[in-house]
Amino acid sequence: GALLRWATDKARRQRDVLYNAAYPAAGDILLYQARGEAIREQIASRIDACGDEVIVLAHSLGGIACVDLLVKHPRPQVKALVTCGSQAPLLYELGALVSLQPDEALPDSFPKTWINFFDRDDLLSYLAAPLFKPVARDVEVRSGVPFPDSHSAYWSQPLMWQRLQALI
Repeated sequence: GALLRWATDKARRQRDVLYNAAYPAAGDILLYQARGEAIREQIASRIDACGDEVIVLAHSLGGIACVDLLVKHPRPQVKALVTCGSQAPLLYELGALVSLQPDEALPDSFPKTWINFFDRDDLLSYLAAPLFKPVARDVEVRSGVPFPDSHSAYWSQPLMWQRLQALI
């Protein structure tokens, strides 16, 4: 009880700081959950403009949107989905993924290759393979930088680019 009282008092005094740090990301997720169709339509139009064979690369909330799009509105030209730091597996487990309930499998129309990059130091990245076998494969990268910087450190990881090179 005393520890919780201390934490509550400290959080209350720092409420503005905590709120200002958390609301941009939480707001984006809530907006997507409430009005994500327009976002998915924009992604679909970009995919459709790319040609016959497409590899979709998505980061964070973009990974959630791409999973939802490819489940709800298949794009046969997408040969692979690559996600980095995605929370799609978490939302799936929570029953909060727009396109799938926790007991539903990926449809046959979903791309046959999904590479999901994660970093143990990125507290916003989740494993996909345990939930979406055999389609999803998790690849760990180790940026060596603390959170929250680790959430954007995928782009500087040679292992990620080496794995992507193999897809092309």
